[in-house]
Amino acid sequence: MDVLKFECPDYLITISTASVNYAWDRFVRRVRSAAQTYCAYSSSRKGTLKLRDLPAGKNELVAQNDEIVPCEEWPQLWPVLFETCKYQFAVEFKQGLDISIEKQYPHVRHQLKSIGENFKFYSSSSDSGILVGDIDFLNSPGKFSFAFDYWDTDGLLHHEKMELYVASPKLDTKNDLQQIMALINQEYENYIYDYLTLTFSSFALQRSVKNNHIIWLSIFRSVVDEYFRNVRFVMSRPNNKPVRKTYHARPERIRRWSQREEERYRNMGQDAEMHYFRYEQTENTINTRENRFVKYTLHVLGKKFREVFSELGTLPNVMDTEERQLLEDYQRQFKRLETSPFFQKVGEFEGFRQESAILQQRMGYSKIYKAWLMLKKSLELVDGKTDIGMKQIWELYEIWCFLVMKRLIAKVLELDLQKPDNHVREDKSKMLNTIVKSEMTHIIEFDNVKNGDKVCLEYQHTYNRRTKEFSTTTTEQRPDIVVTIKKKDGFVLTYLYDAKYRVQDDARDGELDEGVSIDVADYPLPDAINQMHRYRDAIYYSMKTEVRPSAKEIIGGYILFPGRVVGDEIYGRYFYQSIRKVNIGAFPLLPATKENEDDIIQCDLLERHLREILLEDSVYEHVKDSIPQKGLVYGTENVFVLAVDRDAYDDYEHNRFSIEIPLDINKGMFKIDSIDYFMFIVENASEGYYRVTNSRLRIKDDKLVLALSLTDYQSFGFGFKEVAECDTKTIVSLRDLLNVR
Repeated sequence: MDVLKFECPDYLITISTASVNYAWDRFVRRVRSAAQTYCAYSSSRKGTLKLRDLPAGKNELVAQNDEIVPCEEWPQLWPVLFETCKYQFAVEFKQGLDISIEKQYPHVRHQLKSIGENFKFYSSSSDSGILVGDIDFLNSPGKFSFAFDYWDTDGLLHHEKMELYVASPKLDTKNDLQQIMALINQEYENYIYDYLTLTFSSFALQRSVKNNHIIWLSIFRSVVDEYFRNVRFVMSRPNNKPVRKTYHARPERIRRWSQREEERYRNMGQDAEMHYFRYEQTENTINTRENRFVKYTLHVLGKKFREVFSELGTLPNVMDTEERQLLEDYQRQFKRLETSPFFQKVGEFEGFRQESAILQQRMGYSKIYKAWLMLKKSLELVDGKTDIGMKQIWELYEIWCFLVMKRLIAKVLELDLQKPDNHVREDKSKMLNTIVKSEMTHIIEFDNVKNGDKVCLEYQHTYNRRTKEFSTTTTEQRPDIVVTIKKKDGFVLTYLYDAKYRVQDDARDGELDEGVSIDVADYPLPDAINQMHRYRDAIYYSMKTEVRPSAKEIIGGYILFPGRVVGDEIYGRYFYQSIRKVNIGAFPLLPATKENEDDIIQCDLLERHLREILLEDSVYEHVKDSIPQKGLVYGTENVFVLAVDRDAYDDYEHNRFSIEIPLDINKGMFKIDSIDYFMFIVENASEGYYRVTNSRLRIKDDKLVLALSLTDYQSFGFGFKEVAECDTKTIVSLRDLLNVR
């Protein structure tokens, strides 16, 4: 379906997608009455804008201005672009194109290289054609600038642009997202900003002592062209200052004499022509305070730009070629202006003793001074005119969930984060590189002053075979948030939380409870819940057996998702009831409304959960409520392992494929076809095991032997593991040890 059309005399822009009806319905339920006036549209050319009539539910495009009166701006309209949809853009050029060479074909201009590569031009005649391509806005709500260039038959290059808005059916990007960004910016200033993004947001400027490279570059891009233009204007019409200079010359070269030197000349008589005489002359100089200031800005801004540009060079090859060439051109212009003969005659800037009227009022100088002040500022999280890229919304949601956990834990433990008093410990010195993509890891420790427990909150903790207390026998596991509670007796409780911002069609892809309308509830993805099962299966507690509850891993797994709930209906949701049953489930998590900012989040279920796990005195109450991780997926049948003393075999070696074991039927009996695994033991411990593929009895040297066919040897990977034997001393049930299905 077509959702937008814009037509001007030279071209027609058409944006289409499969369907936006469901996304629109979800969006309306998010923002209510604000949906019809949520965003604005603008174009670099005057023309007619038509939007799909989503508010009326009609399958037709409605003009937003009279064709007789073309417009450039259309404020307070409804969105037709949503981050859940993939769109096709088509620019149909009517006539007047210069496409004589391929280099002059119309092309899309975007700082992301992949966006431009998605579009291709097809000619329909010698001076017309169509430019088409696809854009997927997944996880990228915000403003989108659709820019393209083309050459006309008169040899003129046209830079065209249309600004659109991409809305989210999952979050209110003008309220929920603003609160998420504000909280993150409060903890990690400027972390939310990013470079080379699909969409962007607009913010106002504010005075700040901190300013990272992304903010600086965004402001720089908005003022640099005018800055260079005004520097050249100043060089052509500089501010001069008259100065009186003293010279000495022979009489014939002096035009104006002072009275004193004139009398001296008369007194010398005929010898006067052989002497030099002093005279003064008024000259204009460009070595003024204002010109020294302009030279100073060139030096400081050029140095800053070179620093930022060198950092951009470490990015992957995702920057558009034209974007990189533009930045390289800025670098060349800085160098050319700094080394110009004009500024060679200007001295070093030493500051102003008083305000300069020339800097504030004179043409050229005032614009340079304004750009200088703007580049010294930071951004304020309010609507403004400075466009800057934002990190993808799923990444912001993850960080926000971590910070919410930090505040909720402090609230439950009654600790003041503003006055930690050594009861809250974190290293805030490890700040992030905001341009180079980096994985953030952070640890915060809390003291539970009520019962003496130590609580550790970690962001993106890694579990692998090398970790000491917790480990995984499979691949590396990296849950978003981990809470560990260390009891006074040394026992550790672990809870995993995964923040999942996944915008999906709940009615089609989710698992709704019977009779539930999506108007009143949001649901996490079933795959996200299943991932928590996989986490708990892969991560186990590696305490020694004698101090660890039998067959219990004290690990709960929970999904944090941007869902809204109404009233008490949440208690009947399957993802909440499963927390009580198997300690795996989900908590809806969105910012509280502005009227209830002190509540931090809308739904208090997560806070209640934290009160239970943090303020519970008895470890075994947690153990009682925790389901063994392997019990979640395995059946109840026994797994039998035949364990024999390794010292009895001189030819012991790993990776063997068969073994013969002498049997004494007088010491006991067992079913040979029930043996699933075989292992060697040394002092009641083992390094690994074999899977038994076949077992049979045979006579060898007049003795009864058990012949086993084995698969490849499987090592535990971390040394010997203790084995608990049963009464027969030969057959053991090692289901938990082997971790097999």
